[in-house]
Amino acid sequence: NTLAECKWTIDQASGGHTEWVGCVRFSPNLQNPLVVSGGWDKVVKVWNLNNMKLKSNLVGHNSVINTVAIAPDGSLCASAGKDGTTILWDLNEGRELYRLNAGSQVNALSFSPNRYWLVAGTDKNIIIWDLESKSAIITLDKNAPDFFAHQQVSITKNPAVTSLAWSRSGTTLYAGYTDHMIRVWEVISSE
Repeated sequence: NTLAECKWTIDQASGGHTEWVGCVRFSPNLQNPLVVSGGWDKVVKVWNLNNMKLKSNLVGHNSVINTVAIAPDGSLCASAGKDGTTILWDLNEGRELYRLNAGSQVNALSFSPNRYWLVAGTDKNIIIWDLESKSAIITLDKNAPDFFAHQQVSITKNPAVTSLAWSRSGTTLYAGYTDHMIRVWEVISSE
């Protein structure tokens, strides 16, 4: 048997979101246990995992937040959404670090497990940013060889990326698309 008990309900009176919650993520940092949420109210909220008290409101988006991601060391958070802007946040200080422009709506974010990279899945493509240089190092889109190779019927000619996951080694990126496909990208750094 499996049992579940609701331990916390965070509503507006408790400092919760005023619109739909689009994404919730846990920090892997055990010394500073946090939960981060992004909402349609354009706010990223950082919660203390021990007591579910609001630690900070991270304000900066102009539109709905679709996704948040937390860096493997738990020090950074990235948020993005409909406005195409990805914002990097310092979770320890509760402040904005910088912005990256994806050029279209961002539906998914994921930090590389072994490099200082952030990947964004958008309505048009996948962008991998090097966070040290704050620049895109590669864009993966429908023009890549074999992108449509295994598709029997064309559902859409411009599939959007809806989900992302890195392999543990950080060399393989899995991406889910609106054309019902999962595309597996091998990512090799030439460094």
